[in-house]
Amino acid sequence: MHKFWRSTVQCLIGSVAVASLTVVCYRLHFMLATTSLLFVIVVVLLSRTGGFVSSIFCSIIAALSLVHIAPPSFSFRVKDPLDDVAIVVFCVTSFVISSLVSRVRKQAEEALSSVSYKVIEAEERERQRIARDLHEDTCQRMSMLVVKIDQLKADSLNTAHLPSRIDALQKETLEMLTDVKTLAHELYSPRLEYLGIAGVMSSFCRDLGNQKNVEIDFQSDGLPSRVPLDISLCLFRVLQEALHNAETHSGVRKFDVQLNGSPDEIHLRVRDCGVGFKLEMAKKAGGLGLNRMQERLKLVKGGLSIDSQPKRGTTIHALVPVSLDRDAMQTVGRQLSKYPYYSH
Repeated sequence: MHKFWRSTVQCLIGSVAVASLTVVCYRLHFMLATTSLLFVIVVVLLSRTGGFVSSIFCSIIAALSLVHIAPPSFSFRVKDPLDDVAIVVFCVTSFVISSLVSRVRKQAEEALSSVSYKVIEAEERERQRIARDLHEDTCQRMSMLVVKIDQLKADSLNTAHLPSRIDALQKETLEMLTDVKTLAHELYSPRLEYLGIAGVMSSFCRDLGNQKNVEIDFQSDGLPSRVPLDISLCLFRVLQEALHNAETHSGVRKFDVQLNGSPDEIHLRVRDCGVGFKLEMAKKAGGLGLNRMQERLKLVKGGLSIDSQPKRGTTIHALVPVSLDRDAMQTVGRQLSKYPYYSH
């Protein structure tokens, strides 16, 4: 019902606009071709803001108005055959424009819906991962900690090993605290705002290495003095995704992370010497979070390249321009052209 009334209002507005323009054109003695062009503009504007039905209705009203003001005026008869041709061309043009704009708007809505679905799906996967980490790791360790504390209370009379058992419980508690902090920083790290991207990445690599019992060699060099927060957050998310993928799928326990920059651009590389994968198969499967990394980088005008072969390891390379002027963008384009891109 709401859609019907909305379409009705759009038809009324279009009709009023066409009628007003008809009066103006007649008063100013515009040629029929000029009036038709102005009507086409009205139809285009209505097609962009309104619906297909209202655009067609407005086109019909405009065609009737052209017939009405064509010589002989106010007779709804057209004397000149060329005027007939002009009116027919207007009708065909209006119908084609309305159809094309309607189709483009529908495709845009479908694309937006698809993007929204992918965003929701990614959020749900991330929530499931966090819930799994909390349930299978943190919650179980806390349960064991409670059991050990109960045992310690029951054996409190045996003071010989009491200090060592308390030290062990304290160590386990600190380890759980570190893991929870790491998980919290994966969600959002406020340290990005005052430590900078290099410090946060270094801390994350160290915490993740301790948590997953892997070796992560982090190096940074030549970063700009100030990196915008949106770029820092984007690169941090790419690092998280790349390292989680490498730790889960590469089959090795050592990874190299390099964060290098210049006044105009920042490079992030994550390397492993693991099993690798075929890009085409990963592209079709849509897995490994490659799409999410690429979409994040698009938001900051960056690019993503993946160099991977089975049993030859994988290198994830993210490049983000810091300065978005024309010269910097051309430089980034030349740099990106050197690498084989994974495109969605």
